[in-house]
Amino acid sequence: MVDNLDSIPALVPKLLLQLLETGSITEAASILGVSQPAASKALRRAEQQVGIELLRRDSRPLLLTTEGKLIAEYARQQLQQEETLIQHLRVIKKDGAGLIRIASFGASASTHILPKLIHALGKKHPQIRVEVYEYNDEEALSALREGRVDFAIIVDKERLELDIIPVTTDRLVALVHENDPLAKQSTLSAECILQRDFILTKGGSEALIRDWFSSSGTHLKAKHTAVQLTSIIALIQAGLGVSIVAELAVTAYHPNVKLIPLIPEHPRRICIAKRSGSFSSNAAKCAWKYFETLYT
Repeated sequence: MVDNLDSIPALVPKLLLQLLETGSITEAASILGVSQPAASKALRRAEQQVGIELLRRDSRPLLLTTEGKLIAEYARQQLQQEETLIQHLRVIKKDGAGLIRIASFGASASTHILPKLIHALGKKHPQIRVEVYEYNDEEALSALREGRVDFAIIVDKERLELDIIPVTTDRLVALVHENDPLAKQSTLSAECILQRDFILTKGGSEALIRDWFSSSGTHLKAKHTAVQLTSIIALIQAGLGVSIVAELAVTAYHPNVKLIPLIPEHPRRICIAKRSGSFSSNAAKCAWKYFETLYT
């Protein structure tokens, strides 16, 4: 009785497949690089283990029983799967084929940084597929630390457990309605901005905005909040307040809305990061090596 395939000698499935083609134990054994006695012994042991005859020994050339053909077909499928796996691994090794996952925070990363990054990577490694997951900054870090993504676009801070590659520098800017008197100023301070109702982004720049107000010695009081930049722009266009966003997040012209630099400036360095240590896949390893050549 067979409870699992471990009871059948490993040689037997391949031997039966060769017997199906040659009809000779001697030829089948020679193809597999074993002696004829060893092949015969393995076949008899398998028949004893399963309690079923696998060969019709009274025929010349030798024929397989129905059960023997079942095992031979299993061996054929295994060989096909093995060949498919080998070919796939060769492509992975040669071209870096595979999937990488990147966490992105806010509009700055998703609309300005990632498209260029993915385009450049695709030219170097066309077999690499990319999945983008959009979070705020802290969620992107959590996804990276927990291994749910391979890389994350983040604002650079000292994090000893991460390897980082600087990608670009960004800064915060104020968004005001063009009819607001503040729009006539060349720069805006925290005190000036807080004279208006403030619209706070709940996207990737929130922590940086709060830091800027704090470093200016003022306390941020938000009248409205929104996640999407389009919503923030709409609120400003409706005259419902002013906002602060990352400059790179504003990728197009928006009617009636003016961008004004802040004073003091609050630049931020944006990086692509990975967890220190090994990679989850060869595709991730190839991608990281390319990022290093692209930005260093």
